[in-house]
Amino acid sequence: MGEVKTAPVIFDLFHTLVDPDDFRPMGFCRLEASAAVLGVDYATLESEWNRSLPELVRGRDSVRGLMRRVAHGNGRPARTMDISPAAEPLGRYQDLALLHPRRQVLALLDSLEARQIGVLSNCHDRDIEAWRRSPIAKRVDHAVFSTKVHEAKPDVAAYVAILEEMGAAADEVVFVGNGGDNELAGAGIAGIGTVIHFAQFDDERGRISDVERQRRSAQADLTAATFEELAQLLNEGGVKY
Repeated sequence: MGEVKTAPVIFDLFHTLVDPDDFRPMGFCRLEASAAVLGVDYATLESEWNRSLPELVRGRDSVRGLMRRVAHGNGRPARTMDISPAAEPLGRYQDLALLHPRRQVLALLDSLEARQIGVLSNCHDRDIEAWRRSPIAKRVDHAVFSTKVHEAKPDVAAYVAILEEMGAAADEVVFVGNGGDNELAGAGIAGIGTVIHFAQFDDERGRISDVERQRRSAQADLTAATFEELAQLLNEGGVKY
């Protein structure tokens, strides 16, 4: 492939470009909040959520559809209530993260404006309701969401979808992600030219163990621990840390 500093770049979205935990209060559980609004037992909603998540992420189900099923199954027919308030907690902090990204993120994207920029995200429909209003969206040339293409990382088909959208060959691009859903390994299997593990958000939150961080880094060609390191890698090239 060409040099990293001239290649098109594909970013993961959540926990790579934006992090809902920048806004989420400590101890907040979105399923608990939704269950309370819906008037159902938390364990009941959690069970249905976990069962439905693969279909939600691939756009074969919807958050509001799930809420209607749970409400109906618990004696609260959807026709007697507005489902939207129950769905709102599921995307509240995703909305804020998308609408108010960190300044370092916008600066990074602005520094890449001469190159094609793509976003490839596993998400459910409520996650991305604020996407079109995000300042990130204005700086991205192509965005492919799992709900729209019915494919999810780490399946190769998800990477093929964004590459086709960008009109780019796999070995010509750089993929940047925090490594959730084994996306870094998937990018490598898809033949992506350079895979970068970006760790800042996870490191700040202490979300993953040292062992897991090392496992994710081992799936990538390069690792960046901060936005500054990531900008340097993408704009100047670099070697594996």
